[in-house]
Amino acid sequence: MSIFDLVLNISPSFHRQCSIRIEGEATGLATFEALQTGLLPRITHSLPVESEQMATLHRRSSAMLMEWDEQWNQLGLDGISINGVFGSSSSKPQLFSLWSPKEGCAAHTMLAAVFECLPFDRCSGPAGELLEIVRSYLDLQPPVSIINYKPTHLRLAPWVHANDACEVESHLRMLADDGDLIVDASGMERFCGALTQLLPVEHLLKRRGEVRWIVRSEFSNALIQAGVAQSMIEIVPALPISRKGEPIVLGGIFVGSSELISFAKAGERMQLVRSFRKEYSLTIEQASKAAAELMEIVACHPMH
Repeated sequence: MSIFDLVLNISPSFHRQCSIRIEGEATGLATFEALQTGLLPRITHSLPVESEQMATLHRRSSAMLMEWDEQWNQLGLDGISINGVFGSSSSKPQLFSLWSPKEGCAAHTMLAAVFECLPFDRCSGPAGELLEIVRSYLDLQPPVSIINYKPTHLRLAPWVHANDACEVESHLRMLADDGDLIVDASGMERFCGALTQLLPVEHLLKRRGEVRWIVRSEFSNALIQAGVAQSMIEIVPALPISRKGEPIVLGGIFVGSSELISFAKAGERMQLVRSFRKEYSLTIEQASKAAAELMEIVACHPMH
């Protein structure tokens, strides 16, 4: 079989850039990478790719290029941009660009094969979380995933919605009632709405097995009000860093200025206060608090 090399440079509208490279012959290697972005460290994760997956990916990549449609690279406002290179020993490298390809087209089918090489249950930690987000942009992330850890994890997707409640419940009811379960909603975006409208909390409370919860702080109160014991809820700490690596101060100011960050790293507090007041029209009290928060963030998350 010819040598295969596919590189995708991925730029989601509201999240950090990343890339996927799959290379090999009969079998291969899939590598996911996100370079350091602001205060976010570099991420890299690699998995072997079996021969059947490589053959499928090669076939779908070739089909996409043969069926190429210029509409696939028409830019929009919100979505995901993908610049790719497909090469093999039997042909010259071919460049292509995609913008939020829709399900059913050859480009989307090719991308589905790419992400089958990086399944969620084999991509944990920061790499798994970012891959989950990228899949969500492409409608390749199901609303809920059952992961066969011990105990079983029911993982909710970043953009799961109340409209997905029936699908979530059907997955839940397929699980043995006496098994322990962890409901992991730590990746849910804030705009998804109330967790208690999405999950059958009453049913979960009646399970014979123990049910624990991993959630963001904004979802915990509703769970407690619905009858979940606080001791069964693990709160995921919210990092004061944006999805693109910018420090966040005063609960909502995204600090993208390299000058402000330089002052914070150097410990120049007074200069930092003056710069905050000038750039964001803050009071002295607000600017002082912002300066203290930024200095603490930079100290805890040093940039290399």
